[in-house]
Amino acid sequence: MRKHQLVANKILQNIEQGAYKERLPSVRKMMDIFGVSQVTITQALQHLVEMNRIYAQPNVGYFIITRKTDSTVFNGVYDFSTASTSWTDFPLDSYSQCLESAIQNEKTELFTYGETTGNGELKSLFQKLLAENQIFTKKEQIMITSGTQQALHILALIIMTRKESILIEQPTYHQMINLIERLHLNYVTCYRDLDKINMRELEETITNKRPDYVYLMPRLHNPLGTTMGEEEKYTLLNYAKKYHFYIIEDDYLSDFEGNTSYKTLYEMDMNQRVIYLKSFSKIMFPGQRLGMAVLPAELIEPFQSFKEIIDIHTNSLSQVIMQTFMESGLYAHHKDKIVFRHQQKAKTLRDVLKTYFSDYQFNDNHQMHTVIKLPKQINMNKLYEELAKRHVLVDDYKTNYIAGYKQNHKFLKLNTTSIPENKIDEGVQLIQEAIEASKIL
Repeated sequence: MRKHQLVANKILQNIEQGAYKERLPSVRKMMDIFGVSQVTITQALQHLVEMNRIYAQPNVGYFIITRKTDSTVFNGVYDFSTASTSWTDFPLDSYSQCLESAIQNEKTELFTYGETTGNGELKSLFQKLLAENQIFTKKEQIMITSGTQQALHILALIIMTRKESILIEQPTYHQMINLIERLHLNYVTCYRDLDKINMRELEETITNKRPDYVYLMPRLHNPLGTTMGEEEKYTLLNYAKKYHFYIIEDDYLSDFEGNTSYKTLYEMDMNQRVIYLKSFSKIMFPGQRLGMAVLPAELIEPFQSFKEIIDIHTNSLSQVIMQTFMESGLYAHHKDKIVFRHQQKAKTLRDVLKTYFSDYQFNDNHQMHTVIKLPKQINMNKLYEELAKRHVLVDDYKTNYIAGYKQNHKFLKLNTTSIPENKIDEGVQLIQEAIEASKIL
């Protein structure tokens, strides 16, 4: 990205943060602020004029164009169903600049096949990003994938061709269940309570069934929203060493964890028993299709082999844009902004639930996937009908259980990324009404 584009991005960040109200500082003042020449500032301002973000008044200065976004517009639907970032929260203008820069500067790479394991420069950036979270790994162990779903697909193919088996919790991530069912993988299940795993039961299952892989979401579990304690994680790692299986650690919500002392299983592992997966779809957007897998040495070759026949390499344009986005500092800025907005909404939801659901059990994790445990007398089919009448969207909890699994909770999972903050209270009241209308007398 050129110097004037970097400056333009910094000016945009300041506008978004409210540092400039109606009018930008003078050109000379901005030369001092950003430490660049008058030519660079002039180019940056012209760039923002062309983007329709500011306008110039001759002999007066540059003024900000006020933009109305759809983020405050309510469409009549109380959407508690998704954890993905709303497009209204995404810096599309800045991303467009990264796209333009990628096309201008990386023409050769975009018109040739890339490395199966991923763009080398982006892998270096990912390696640094991981290290900031105490995940230290070699560059060759990092595989850039078309989202974490592709990483799970490749691991499923390895399991299938080797006639191995995988253990999953119940409930768990619905797309992992889809992989198992559609690829007819050998699997075993382990019951997970709303707040923890019964470690003794887990060891008994592992001893009897001897799975080759164990799939887990230790941090902000989907759908339960709970996070494992260190004692549980150490026990799991001891089991992995003792019974010789790999742990697939799906850490897709790592950016939303408020506890800076949290340790991943990968960080704690001393025996190359953990496969670490990271997603960017919640901070960036799902359509970008970027994720990464950090692999034990002996899985690098089979993983790369399947990756090559699936799509040769991950989309080059997505990788180059992400590289530019990170190098410019936009990724770190955007991540902080998204996490802060989410925390505000999560607090609002928590306060509202304490008001209207004081008699119910719900996980108070302050983060993602707030789960309300429902009484047994609730007719779930009736509840979904009542919610639909009130234009309330929630996920169907049954998708988080594999077909035929009998021992399941009744619960509602709520997320706030796609609902305006001022509509959360109203939406929760409608949920309460629907629950009351769905009780079996």
